[in-house]
Amino acid sequence: MAFSITAFSLSQQAFAGGTANDNQSTMGIATAGAGQAAEASDASVIFFNPAALTRFKRIEVLNVASIATFDNDYTSTQNNDGPPTDDGREGSAGEFFSRKDGTDSALFIPGLFVAIPVSPKLVVGFSASGSHGLLTRYREDYPGRGSGRESDLKVTRLNLGFGYKLSPTLSVGMNGSYERYFQSIKLRVNFRDAVSKLGPPGTVAALDTAAAIGAAPPIPGETDGKLRIFGWAFNAQAGLLWEPTDRTRIGASYRPKTRFNGNQGELTINENADTAAFRDFLRGGLIAIGGPLLGVNGPQAAGDLEPQQQARQSVIFPDEFRISLFHHYSPKLDLMATYTYQDYTETFLRYERVATGRVIEDVPQNFKAAHAYRVGLNYKAYKRLTLHAGYGMENGVVGDDLRIPILPDNDRRFYGIGASFTPSRDTTLSVAYGIIDVDASVVGNNDQVTPVEVSGGEFKGIADLDADFVSFSLIQKF
Repeated sequence: MAFSITAFSLSQQAFAGGTANDNQSTMGIATAGAGQAAEASDASVIFFNPAALTRFKRIEVLNVASIATFDNDYTSTQNNDGPPTDDGREGSAGEFFSRKDGTDSALFIPGLFVAIPVSPKLVVGFSASGSHGLLTRYREDYPGRGSGRESDLKVTRLNLGFGYKLSPTLSVGMNGSYERYFQSIKLRVNFRDAVSKLGPPGTVAALDTAAAIGAAPPIPGETDGKLRIFGWAFNAQAGLLWEPTDRTRIGASYRPKTRFNGNQGELTINENADTAAFRDFLRGGLIAIGGPLLGVNGPQAAGDLEPQQQARQSVIFPDEFRISLFHHYSPKLDLMATYTYQDYTETFLRYERVATGRVIEDVPQNFKAAHAYRVGLNYKAYKRLTLHAGYGMENGVVGDDLRIPILPDNDRRFYGIGASFTPSRDTTLSVAYGIIDVDASVVGNNDQVTPVEVSGGEFKGIADLDADFVSFSLIQKF
């Protein structure tokens, strides 16, 4: 338990419904999330429906350890794709930029879940796991690097809840939760592309000419920028469990929108001699005279390029409605299904400077609701061995017109398979393998990013992000 409490905060990454993480347990991965709010095969049910805690008659502790690997690709769909790199290279139609290796493309994902019966009617529970996450890693030279080269989103959730049996067939439950938000975005800052968009046509050529005669410093080459944001939120979840027969149960839960507070962090732009000289130039010199004529506010631009700046973000995550069916079809076979609804329409990507209130970046996405459908089964092959399998599908939450590479969300499918071995009545060991197969996604059509100088250059391509999961868990009952 101490290990899990420490480790879960280090890395929680997976995604569904945009960024939601439904891969809470090994058996849940094996069944592709089917039956989440009704099955109660392990203590992770507290995450999906606290009312189903009433299924537990003994103390149960579930430890989960998963490894996720992410494949991240980009394919150009046009020639002269993206702004030129420092050595003048651009993507060409059909060029493939692959990012499938490296230690940072594999992640360790732990989780801890506990259920404790207090009385025949009341069971309390606790969990520590990730509620949302996303990981993208692109090659440093890929054409969309100015829009975002890497993104790392993780939201860890602590749940404390209970299930109470109102009658032999009906239970209710509630969770209170604390969530910790972290987001990191890395990008390549291309000064030549930014200058070309900030000033009228010919601005880059004019500055190059001025640099050639010593009247201005050269336009800097590309450098790295990073945005790191932290925040927190409280929320709650309510659930019901109806057991019309001893072989069938139906569970439902609802969680309102999560409104994060105090989301603040730091914008860092890597500084070097060229960038420092260019910022000094923007504060005076020729820009003081010619800037107003070109429509360029030099001092303001210089302030926007300060190497260390405080940043903030307003974040709203979707509400969630989930309903599940579990049916013990025969002594060997269980059948399960789940429908999940998540409304992302109030989720936005907007970042501001704390000191000035100026927008760092506003990325319109017009998120929509996600609908997920999952089916799965358990098959008791032998007395102590149970096999699991599942399949699910879900729509993406952003369209081709506004999608960006660091959030390449699209329609997806979930596949899972696994097994559970029960060597004794107190112990269960489980293993699972799961795949999230996301449709290849059109990116580069979003021309509404503001300010225009940070839009990342013109690029058009196909982003492809898939994830594989290998998971192990230990259930111990007391």
